[in-house]
Amino acid sequence: MERIVKTDSRVMSPLLMYLSVMFAAFLLISNVIANRMLQVGPWAIDAGTLTFPITYILSDVFSEVYGYKWSRRIAWTSLAINAVFALLILLVVRLPYPGWEGAGDDAANFAAALGNSWRIVLASLVAYCVGDLVDDRIFRRLRERSQKKYGDENIKGFAFRALFSSLIGHILDTNIFVFIAFAFIMPWDALPGMIILGIIIKWAYEWAVIPVTFRVAKWVRAKENSYSNERS
Repeated sequence: MERIVKTDSRVMSPLLMYLSVMFAAFLLISNVIANRMLQVGPWAIDAGTLTFPITYILSDVFSEVYGYKWSRRIAWTSLAINAVFALLILLVVRLPYPGWEGAGDDAANFAAALGNSWRIVLASLVAYCVGDLVDDRIFRRLRERSQKKYGDENIKGFAFRALFSSLIGHILDTNIFVFIAFAFIMPWDALPGMIILGIIIKWAYEWAVIPVTFRVAKWVRAKENSYSNERS
């Protein structure tokens, strides 16, 4: 059964709309702040690591509550928004600017802060397409097994599905993202540490918030079912 709740494929509920906007916003925020590097002991990571796991958490909620098709729709729409953002940054950096702005180095500072965003967004698009797609596929298969055993409405095994699928997704996503975004910019010997630390932080983040994610998934499904009852 594709949809876990009775959500009309032609109608987006208010809650689904809010969660979709939140998903797109956190993906965009992650790509912006990824321009900033953070020092963690002897390793460096991009600041986007702090917010990016939220997109995987929301993706698991979408898959659990709304089904695979809705999760894919939201992911592709959010990636398209990020692609437009990258193209606009690339265009704005290259457009002429008034002399008084350049005199204060404002234009140079803007280019230094966001000029590499197109590469980070490109890395994010490719990495997320692979990582989240694999995450969603694994989550879907595990969910289908659970449905057959416990029924559609049972959320049993959600924590295992979310953590296991996300781990595989993070491994693929982080490797692809770091290579495309930072190869030939950062020292090569810094990349392995960034990849390993990024995977550990992202997965530890999800471990820490899985009780909250579990409760959010239950609450969202209950809320959506109440919307369905109101429409029927």
